[in-house]
Amino acid sequence: MVDFQSRYRLYGHGYTSPELKYPVSTYKELYHNKAPTIFSRRPRAHDCRQEAMKDLVDSREWETWLLSQGLKETIRSATSLNLKVKETYSDGTKKPEKLLFNVGLRGHGDGVFNFPRSVVTTRDGDIIVVDTMNHRLQIFNSFGVFIGKIGKRGVGKLQFSEPTDVAEMPNGDLAVADKRNKRVQVVTQGGQFRSVFETVDEPYSIACDYSGHVIVSSTRRTLEVYKKGGKLIHRFSIPGISRDSFGCKICVNNRQEIIVCDAVNSTIKFFTYEGRYISKFSPRSHGEGLTMIPSGIAINRMGEILVADSLNHTVNVYNDRGSLIKQAICPTDQAGCVQACAVGPEGHLVTTEFSLSGPHSLKIFRYRPCHCHITRPGSSKRRTPTPQSFR
Repeated sequence: MVDFQSRYRLYGHGYTSPELKYPVSTYKELYHNKAPTIFSRRPRAHDCRQEAMKDLVDSREWETWLLSQGLKETIRSATSLNLKVKETYSDGTKKPEKLLFNVGLRGHGDGVFNFPRSVVTTRDGDIIVVDTMNHRLQIFNSFGVFIGKIGKRGVGKLQFSEPTDVAEMPNGDLAVADKRNKRVQVVTQGGQFRSVFETVDEPYSIACDYSGHVIVSSTRRTLEVYKKGGKLIHRFSIPGISRDSFGCKICVNNRQEIIVCDAVNSTIKFFTYEGRYISKFSPRSHGEGLTMIPSGIAINRMGEILVADSLNHTVNVYNDRGSLIKQAICPTDQAGCVQACAVGPEGHLVTTEFSLSGPHSLKIFRYRPCHCHITRPGSSKRRTPTPQSFR
């Protein structure tokens, strides 16, 4: 505010003489140059940013700039996933498609699924799919041919209530996370009951090591470690933001470390059996290894970690330090909403996929160059389940 009837320029905190000792272009410039010395109690502008950010005065380092740039990179990366050029050999010939078999629809019969939440490949090459809302396990061979099923809904032996995961034990038996029954049930691959033990919380994911330990991840974000026979030896919580009834997928390596796929916090974490935190890494949020919602995790025989992303329809391969090795599959390979993944002994990548409005299926991809399908073209056709008497 300026009083044109006097020699003074008025301000809300006092006044100052407008006499110019050196040329300035505007009164605003004069105010910013002289007001700090004239008004010793001039209020400072309030900075609501975090302490770590208050020293950043370059607008290119502001949180909004970082966020906008990150979003731009993510959108660019997500777009490129659907525009990848088909791979070719050194002589220019086109590589065969990665998708070998696409099995199943949403339903309740043999060879079809209703929310297949997990998958595991056995040492014999069979594929075990956890058909959660059909309350059973389904068994396929390495070509996606239906062999048999185990279980039905109930609370007794060989009965399940929303099973969520399965793991192969050292002797070939299957440990099944029986969620609603709050227990782990051990069965043979032929469908015979072995044993059962209760868990502290509802199990969500399960893993077994070569010593026979059974590690359970619960819906309350806890990890429970059981000795062979079902005796609880360790129990601890997974740190981070949590959601009700939303657990974490897990696997174990040959160093007795638990690898946790934390989808809520978009992080892969490593723990010892005693609960000691070792390390973590966050899958890349842009670039070829784009991963936003890590929904499934597996480990291959070389110790590499496979992380499935249900949002971007990818499976990426990392080493144990979090460095991206390669992208195994992406949307151009006809990958869908991947929920779980595993690598078979013959070198094929097996995934289960489902979404609320999409198909519920089992898919088998080329993971490494193989001779069994070297001349076979890729196939996205659904196969009709074969009778259980195939075996």
